[in-house]
Amino acid sequence: MKLVRKVVHHIFIGIISFFIGIVIRFYFRKWQIANYNNIPHKGPVIFASNHQNAFLDPLVIYFSQPRRNYFLVRANIFKNPTARFWLETLHMLPIYRVRDGLRSVAKNDAIIEKCVKILTGKKTPLVLFAEGNHNLRRALRPLQKGVARIAFATMEANNFEIDLAVVPTGLNYGRHTRSRSDMLLNFGKPIYLKQYTQLYKENPNKAYQLLVQDIFNELDKQVLSIRPSKSYEYIENEWLSKRTDNVNMIEQFKADKKLIAEISEKYADETIHIPEVAKQEPIPELPTLIYRIFMFPVFLYGFINSFVAYKLLDLIIKKVVTDIHFYGSAKSTIPLIIGPLVFTTQAYLMYLITGNTLLSIGYFISSPFAAILAFDYKFTVFDRLPRMKGAAKYEG
Repeated sequence: MKLVRKVVHHIFIGIISFFIGIVIRFYFRKWQIANYNNIPHKGPVIFASNHQNAFLDPLVIYFSQPRRNYFLVRANIFKNPTARFWLETLHMLPIYRVRDGLRSVAKNDAIIEKCVKILTGKKTPLVLFAEGNHNLRRALRPLQKGVARIAFATMEANNFEIDLAVVPTGLNYGRHTRSRSDMLLNFGKPIYLKQYTQLYKENPNKAYQLLVQDIFNELDKQVLSIRPSKSYEYIENEWLSKRTDNVNMIEQFKADKKLIAEISEKYADETIHIPEVAKQEPIPELPTLIYRIFMFPVFLYGFINSFVAYKLLDLIIKKVVTDIHFYGSAKSTIPLIIGPLVFTTQAYLMYLITGNTLLSIGYFISSPFAAILAFDYKFTVFDRLPRMKGAAKYEG
């Protein structure tokens, strides 16, 4: 019976992963992975990632490398039984914070033991969001010691003979809270725990601190970090005004990293005169006239046919999502239910009206693709929002 349950669960998660994967791929306009060869595809691995976009972060990592993962996420979202079922199905484990209460924090010992067991098995990587909380701003925050605690606990449990690697993983979103933006995932150089063995045996605290610092240094290379934070909006606006687009997202990242560093350096001087270009969010140029003319009929078709689905999604998000960090997560997963439901209903109505089966099937197939193209058109022609703006009017 236990084997049957295991097989059924494996098939179930495979099906769920397949459909979520499709939605995630369509959610982003562009998706690229850098330094894929840095990932150890065998043995125990911890992906230590920055955290910006709630549930969307683990999904992006999940679909960016071949092995299924376990994730540590904040425990309070496990309170709802339905949420708990889906979270556990997708291999997410609760991690308790001080705000959850001291009694709850004590439960972390059992979670860490489970993590050690997972890593000792050498088959399933573990994903930790090393900052300990999420934030939409492009700036790596101080890392928590959770990664070091789990890593060294695993090494101790295996007499320091296991070849455990920590891979700093940088998530770089375009516009965090909007669909059809861009995603670049950077895998940093693996950090192997064996090199800290002697130091850990002499002084565990120093080993903890050194590992955390090494992870921070490598992870900071894989993300766009805007500092100082008090000048964040000015630096971001000036960067957006001066950057030039590159089709290759990896090359674009390198150029953005360099430009942000140059701009940030100026703002280290508190007496700097804020240039006009930094005071307002830049407005992108309109697409070509040819694009606007030829894509307008597609926009109309997609907009009309997705209007009901879009309004339902908007209504649900306004009713359910109270934290802006969850907007991207909601927009990437809720359509998995709404889309098929609405487009199937509309296709059936089309069949009742026309009596034409082929026309109804064609309508059903074309509607979601036209909806995506319509959203892109609206974003670039009517909204004219920078694709790399973190979050409009966000204060954090």
